Amino acid sequence: MIPVLAVSLAVALVSVLSCGAYARWMRRRAIGQHVRDVGPSHEQKAGTPTAGGVVFTALWVAGVAVTACFTPLGSSASFILASGLSMAAIGLLDDILSWRRRRSTGLTGWQKIALISLASAALFWFLRSSVATVLVIPFSSETIVLSPVALFALTWIVFLATTNAVNLTDGLDGLAAGVAGLVLVGLLLLRPSVAAAALLVPLLAALAGFLWHNVPPARLFMGDVGAFALGGVIAGSALSSGMVFLLPLVAGVPVLEAASDIVQVASWKLGKKRVFRMAPLHHHFEAGAPRESLFRAPQWPEPLVTFRFWIVQGVFVALAVLAGWAGRHG
Repeated sequence: MIPVLAVSLAVALVSVLSCGAYARWMRRRAIGQHVRDVGPSHEQKAGTPTAGGVVFTALWVAGVAVTACFTPLGSSASFILASGLSMAAIGLLDDILSWRRRRSTGLTGWQKIALISLASAALFWFLRSSVATVLVIPFSSETIVLSPVALFALTWIVFLATTNAVNLTDGLDGLAAGVAGLVLVGLLLLRPSVAAAALLVPLLAALAGFLWHNVPPARLFMGDVGAFALGGVIAGSALSSGMVFLLPLVAGVPVLEAASDIVQVASWKLGKKRVFRMAPLHHHFEAGAPRESLFRAPQWPEPLVTFRFWIVQGVFVALAVLAGWAGRHG
């Protein structure tokens, strides 16, 4: 465990320096985020360097490679690494198209679904042995065994839902990085082992270095490449450890973000009514132009939304750990 911590500390330091250098490089070349003209005003963020996920994903892989020289990674390492990198590639394509088209979106929603579906199928086909067939039921000592067909369907749903949920959470300075970091800590606590730590602690370290530049006011955004990479790692970790049914709890804030988006779209299409002032959920709480909605908005400053969502995510992690602990000791 000592080599894992030593390597991770080095990764955190390198991440702080590398993310800062990357942000300056992007700024000199005038490559930055395009901001949508909807909802709370974020015009001041236009031009902020983005795609910082390239840096912390690369440092994660490098950290794991060095750690592997001292610590066995376990049978699921290839699956988790491939999950993070394949989803990161999809996010990077989206970011590149966004830069070229000079707008806030690159790939269409259906294109993202298609690419994630293809990646999920490939991961299941080539690394199926790493996907746990015995799944833990929250707050219970019972488990459930899935057939290959059901397991493939679950794998597809988890990758699709998790990557999009983390991507939707990435809407305020520091929000997605802090929330995803807490989710990774929760996954570690649910299945503590040296092998799991060797895979996830270097990522936490790289993410901490990125967060140094991403806290309000952010000087660097993670972009879709970072959000998709984190979603892929979270999904891969849950699938390989049998913790899939605990994922909605341990990743509570991203689940709420995705659910709020679905509810808002459905409500508007069916009745032209807004349940929230704006979706995803973090924008509902953020200060901005008032909109009529079913639920009143508290109009919090952006940093307050971020920090309070971190706290809520911490509570979800505690509940998930309790659910997992109750199952093992009940």
